[in-house]
Amino acid sequence: MAAGLFLGMLLLLSLSLWRVLRLRSENLRKAQVIEGTKCGVLVTDATLPHHPIREVNGAFLALTGYAEHELVGQTCTILSGPDTDRASMETLGLALQDGWACRVCIRHYRRDGTSFWNDVTLSPVKNRAGRLTEVIWIMRDVSHVRALEADRSGRPAPTLLCESVSEGMLVMTGGDVVYVNMAGLKILGASSEAQIIGQAFWGLIHRDFRESVREQLHQISLPDTERQWETSVLRIDGVAVAVEMSITPIVWEGQESFLICFSDRLYANRKGDDVARGLHDFRRLESMADLNSWTWEIAQSAELWSAEQYRILGYEPGSVPPTYDTFKKALHPEDRDRVLALFEETFTSDRPYDIDCRIIQPSGVVRFIRCRGVLMHGLPDQPIRMSGTVEDITDYKIMATLAEERVLQLKVVLDASSSGMALVSREGTISLANRKIEQMFGYEYGELVGRPIDSLFQISDRARYVREFREILSASGDCSQKTGVELHGLRKDASGFPAEIGLYPIVLSSGPSLLVSIVDITDRRQVERTLRDDRVRLDLAVQVGQVGIFEYDHRADTVWWSSILRAIHGIGTEEPASLERYLKLVHPADRDTMGIMGRSVKNLDEGRIFEMNYRIVRPDGAVRLINLCYTTWFDRGEPSPQPCRTVGMLVDITDRKPLTTLLPPLPSMESRQTIPCSVFHEFNNSLTAVLGFSELAFSLIPIDNKAHRHIQQVIAAGRNLRELAQTMRRALDSATFPQESIPLSQSGSDPSPSQPEVPDVVGPCR
Repeated sequence: MAAGLFLGMLLLLSLSLWRVLRLRSENLRKAQVIEGTKCGVLVTDATLPHHPIREVNGAFLALTGYAEHELVGQTCTILSGPDTDRASMETLGLALQDGWACRVCIRHYRRDGTSFWNDVTLSPVKNRAGRLTEVIWIMRDVSHVRALEADRSGRPAPTLLCESVSEGMLVMTGGDVVYVNMAGLKILGASSEAQIIGQAFWGLIHRDFRESVREQLHQISLPDTERQWETSVLRIDGVAVAVEMSITPIVWEGQESFLICFSDRLYANRKGDDVARGLHDFRRLESMADLNSWTWEIAQSAELWSAEQYRILGYEPGSVPPTYDTFKKALHPEDRDRVLALFEETFTSDRPYDIDCRIIQPSGVVRFIRCRGVLMHGLPDQPIRMSGTVEDITDYKIMATLAEERVLQLKVVLDASSSGMALVSREGTISLANRKIEQMFGYEYGELVGRPIDSLFQISDRARYVREFREILSASGDCSQKTGVELHGLRKDASGFPAEIGLYPIVLSSGPSLLVSIVDITDRRQVERTLRDDRVRLDLAVQVGQVGIFEYDHRADTVWWSSILRAIHGIGTEEPASLERYLKLVHPADRDTMGIMGRSVKNLDEGRIFEMNYRIVRPDGAVRLINLCYTTWFDRGEPSPQPCRTVGMLVDITDRKPLTTLLPPLPSMESRQTIPCSVFHEFNNSLTAVLGFSELAFSLIPIDNKAHRHIQQVIAAGRNLRELAQTMRRALDSATFPQESIPLSQSGSDPSPSQPEVPDVVGPCR
């Protein structure tokens, strides 16, 4: 039993050790492949935030000027600078987030600050569970291509002519190698140009074949000389490689030189029917070269396609003739003229071409391809060969289109918002902004992208924004967000405005970001000030007119009383408000009137104001006469509308009502009576104060305010009191009073200061 357990453990240990060794071997081979690649390559860790750099090759270090210890652990934003295209950065960010393959051409910066155009290709790597584990970045300096495109009339640099072909090429000037292309480095087993350039050309030829190559070189100008032959070259490690070689005299950088083209027996015996055999050799050795290449020997009218190019065009290898006409037929009708015009231009400009287009396979499937090629000339400036590649970029196009659509959709959503919206990186810079932000702050879109978000706020508020920004980023949980933060915005013209911002965290694969909403609250502040002023006016009117206010919620059966209403009814602030308590204060003789009020509350004429007078008996026994105005709102959402809220305002009119109800008619008085002058003066002064303050409050309250109507009721009562005073004065005019009585002014005479007349302080009736 113990022996079996020991053997089982030994087996498990052996399997684990084997897996570790295999993984280590795979990583070692991968590292060797990456290091031996001429293009700059870096590997980022997709399992960690921000995709930190985990591995770089020597070509990348030579391309950027950084040391390895300066890059490991950093993000690829270390290559960005002031002129880096933000749209391309967003495309890369979305590709990293979603695990897409992606290809962009972007301006990057070296360690010394110099810029270059970088052709970046992302290749995501996933584990068996489908989880993204790492991303391989392949980078190539294409500044010379951009410079060539910028100067359409200039001739390309000689080193550019051979980079797009699949066969090895080197240039010999004075017996030394002055140039070698990437395919040549691959055949010769070199990892960099420095291992080949400057070496003697004859040192690369196997000693058994040097004389034959010299003989071919001397006879190259003869018309019947064989231009291709088999020979053997030596790799850097000393291994001999059988190749097919051709030599063509050219002018290279102003000097007579020789262009040596060589490949592993790729172009043997091309004349006549031997082209098919060359294709057979090409298939057999295509693993040694680029799989999607083609070559056209112009002088011999012989064209050769790789098996991959056949498949890209939708054909089985060798099923159709590899001719220019076959390729032209495959081009999409909408792209054909554009592509063919560029091909024809290559024959006159010597400029390599690089173009994206569409093809239609025989099955009807549309694919996107990238065509690149170069034309080689001999000494008499006669074209001798055209080589190039065809690459299927359909997946890249789809990914790029999806990324562009995603960015477009996000912009459409942001632009549809009535608030200013900006997407802010964790570094605090704006990566995306909607039109509302542009209008709000007066910046163009290009001025906003890359700008620190805190520059949109006044200096006094920037520290607070940074504090809120860091707090949100450091908060845990998906629901952490903050709204209602009031700051002061700063426009481009240096003018300020009050703003309310909201911070909403967004987690991307490149790290956390924030969606910042900004709302200009200038109008809101103005409305708040207006409402505050209206509230002050209303409070002033209520205090001056001594208006009591109540509100009754029918659903909750709750009542609210104002302090003035409590004072009118003699109820203390400590006693809770209730409808029952209010009804108990109503005079027993007027309780039927309150029943009428209950019936009017059920009247569906919403917005109508009801008015009534009734008496109350205060707790101290005093009887007061009340004038009440009220209205009721109904809930229209129910099948049978029900009252939901009743609001009313009331005024104590006891002090003015008895003058008309208790004073007997003057003509029926049996004896002459007089009113002392002091009483009349006191009455006139009180009336003037009531109407004067009511008029003041009336002018301050907006006409659409409900308090406007209630103060109008107070003024109307004052007018009635004024009419009563005038009636009393007319009655006194017809009587004879002693000297101490109030003498009434005659019609048309001016009243003396001792005989004041009740003024019309409220103006004409409204």
